[in-house]
Amino acid sequence: MKDTFLLQEIASWQLDSEKAMVELPSIQRGFVWKTKQIEDLWDSILRGYPIGSFLFSRTSNKLHLMDGQQRATSIFLGHFNPFNTNNATKAWAIKGELPIVWLDIKSEIKPENSKYLFRVTTRSHPWGYQASHNETKLRVSDRSKALELFKQHPDNKGGYTSFKNTTTFPFDAYFPIPLSFIIESKNTLEVIEKVEKYLPEYFSTLRGGFKDKNEFVSLLKSELKNELEENFNRVKEIDVIQIKSNIIDNRVLNEEQESENPTLFVRINSSGTTLTGDDLIYSIYKAIFPEAKNLIENIGLNFIASTQVLSLASRIVASDLENNKYIKKINVRDFQRRIKDDNFKEGLKTQIQTQQLQKLFDQALEILSCKKNILFNGEVPAVIIKHFVKKNQELFLFFIYWLHINSIELTDQIKLKMVGKLLSFAWFDFEKIDLLWNEKVNNKNFWDEPLNELFWWNKKNGIHFLIPPDLLRKYYLQPHIENMFITSHDDRWGLWEDGVGTEIMQYFSNVKSQELEHTSANEYFYEFIGRIQYNRQLILLSQREYINATFGDYNQMDDIDDTDSPWDWDHIYPSEWVYRKVYCNQSIKDWNNTNGNFRAISLEQNRSERNNESPKNRLTPNDIR
Repeated sequence: MKDTFLLQEIASWQLDSEKAMVELPSIQRGFVWKTKQIEDLWDSILRGYPIGSFLFSRTSNKLHLMDGQQRATSIFLGHFNPFNTNNATKAWAIKGELPIVWLDIKSEIKPENSKYLFRVTTRSHPWGYQASHNETKLRVSDRSKALELFKQHPDNKGGYTSFKNTTTFPFDAYFPIPLSFIIESKNTLEVIEKVEKYLPEYFSTLRGGFKDKNEFVSLLKSELKNELEENFNRVKEIDVIQIKSNIIDNRVLNEEQESENPTLFVRINSSGTTLTGDDLIYSIYKAIFPEAKNLIENIGLNFIASTQVLSLASRIVASDLENNKYIKKINVRDFQRRIKDDNFKEGLKTQIQTQQLQKLFDQALEILSCKKNILFNGEVPAVIIKHFVKKNQELFLFFIYWLHINSIELTDQIKLKMVGKLLSFAWFDFEKIDLLWNEKVNNKNFWDEPLNELFWWNKKNGIHFLIPPDLLRKYYLQPHIENMFITSHDDRWGLWEDGVGTEIMQYFSNVKSQELEHTSANEYFYEFIGRIQYNRQLILLSQREYINATFGDYNQMDDIDDTDSPWDWDHIYPSEWVYRKVYCNQSIKDWNNTNGNFRAISLEQNRSERNNESPKNRLTPNDIR
C-alpha cells in the first residue's frame, strides 16, 4: 500500500475513474467547497504549503477515501481539461459542467494573503469572481461586458447558466490560462499552442489590455514570455509533491457503525466543512443500504438535497409507526436507535425501493408548480418551490404526509388552495407546525377550511393577518395617511384608527369574532406590512411569466456552493436619487429598498438605464416603464 500520492495520481482518481484504485465511499457527501477554497488550495500548493494528508479505509483491492474529498476534487479540477473530449473523466460529486481552474500568469491585483492569482469559473459564475476579493461576485457592469463576449459564441444563445465551460473564461483577470494547459504541456510552446487552438476567438479580459485571442497569443510569445516561463516552471515543480495518507483500521470502522455517536465522521471533518446531522444519517444509511444511494438521489429532482430526502422519509415512516403523530427532526442517535427496529428499517427500505417516496415528492412538486392547474395563470417559478422546500422543511413534510395518508380526489381548486395556504404559511410566519400536524393532518377537508382561524391561532401561533388588497389600497389613498408619509411622520407605518383604519380594525374583529383594541390591531397591521415590504418571493411570484421565460434553464445548482440567482434585483427608482440626497423625503428612503421599488431583471437587460438622470426622465421611455 502506498503511503504517499503525487498530485497527478490524486487527479487520476476522477480523470480516469475506471482504472483508479481510490473510490469515494457511500458515507461521503457531495462536493461542498466554494470557489474561494479551490483557489486558495491551489495558491497553497504552488507556494509549497502543506495541504494535509488523506485518510482511507480498505475494501478488497480498492481504497475508500474517508477524508480529503474536497481537496482531492479541487486538485482534480486543476488537472481537468474541458477541451480534451477523449478522457474518461467522471467527477465524484459534481454534475453538469465542471468548474475550470485558471492561473493568471501576470497580475497586479490578488486576494489578500495570496501569492498567485488563481481563477475558477463555474456554471453559475462563468466569468469568475473578483480578482481582489475572490468570494465576491463581479459588478453588474463587468458581468455585462463578459456576457457580451460570451454571446459571440454561436452556441451561447440561451441563459448563461447553460453555457459550455469551453466558451467562457475569468473576466476580472489579466492574463489567465487554464491550469490544465500548463500541467499537460512539456514546454511553454505547447502551452501557447493549446491557447491558440482551444480558447475562443473573443478571449479578452478586464485588465489584460488585449482585444482578442490572437493579440493574447502574440503577447505570450513576446512581452509575457518571461512570465509564462516562470509560471510554467513553478507549476512543473509541484509534479514531485507527495501527499501523505493513512488507513483506518477495520476495527475502528466496525466500532463506528455500532456506536450511537459516530465520532469518527465528526472528528475527521471538524477542520473542514462541517458535516450536519442529516449528512451523518445519510452516511449511516448508505453504509447499510449502498443500493439506495441512486434511488434517493433521483427522488428530489434537484430541488431537494439527498440528505433532506432521507430525513423526510425517516420521519414519514416514524409517523406511520406512531399513528400519524408528529415526529420532530430525527438526530443521529435517534436514527441509529430506530434503524435497529425491523419495522422502521423495512418501512424506510420499502418507501425508497418501491419508489413510493419519489411518487409522493413528484406529486407535491407538481401541485406546487401549478403548471397543470387551469385555475392559475402561468406557473410558479422553480426557484420559489426550491426556496419553500429548503427553508420550510416542516411545512413541506406536513404537506407530503397529508398527501401520503389522505386519499381524496384533488381538483384544481383544492390544489390551488393547497399552494395558497402553504405559501401563506411560509411567507407569513406560521409557527408551531407540531400543533398544526396533530390537529389537522388527518383532516381530509383541511385545505377547504378558511385561513381565518389560523390568523394568530390560539392567540399566539399561526400566521399574521392577511389584509384584502382593495382594503389596504383604500387605506393608503386617504389624504391624511399620504400626508404622514410626505411629512415623514414617526408613526407612518402603523395603523391609524380613524377613517379606513377603523374598517381594518373591524375586519380584524370580524375574522377573530371578537372586538379588538387598537393596540392589538396595530400589532397585526405592522407585522403584515413588514412581511410584504421585504419578502422577495412575492416579487418572483408576481413576475413569474418573466422569470420562467427569461430563466428557463435555471433550476438549482448545488454542485458547487457558489450559486447566486441569475437575475439582478434592480431599483426601479434609482438609489442614486435617494441616498446622500439632502432634500429627499425620508419615506422615499424607507421605500427605496422595499418590494415596491424592486424588480428581478436579467443581466442582459440591466444595462445602464440612465441611473444618473432624474427618475422622471429615466422612467419616461415606454420600454423601461
